[in-house]
Amino acid sequence: MNPHCAFIPAALAIGLSACDGPACTNRNPVFDRASYSSQEYQQELADRINRIGMDKLSYWLDAYVQEHGNEYILVDVRHDSLCAMAMIRVKDWDKIEGVKRTKGVSYKGAELRGLTFNVTKDSSGVEFIYRTLDRIVD
Repeated sequence: MNPHCAFIPAALAIGLSACDGPACTNRNPVFDRASYSSQEYQQELADRINRIGMDKLSYWLDAYVQEHGNEYILVDVRHDSLCAMAMIRVKDWDKIEGVKRTKGVSYKGAELRGLTFNVTKDSSGVEFIYRTLDRIVD
């Protein structure tokens, strides 16, 4: 067997495993027991993001969803002490039109660098609203 051929499967395996972003372990019981779309989960996530700092987190696209007439991206939010799913409402698809067009399928597992969003709180609960994105690293 050609020695270079042995390298190809190893490189492919490493490349494919990178598509889902770095592994993370949840240490928060709220994220284990509650649904990511519940207000309890979203409130806990907002509190954790506030404590850690939005700019210190990494973000990985999981899916595109439509719910209650709104469009969202589901984003894995990761840090040393955080492993959660944010349900981020998107009103302006300008910079991420490809995600909407493909319903997120072509971008699943892509890193969302420079992602920013507003965290709004009112009587109905917490909502994350997409603002902008520097780039998608596929």
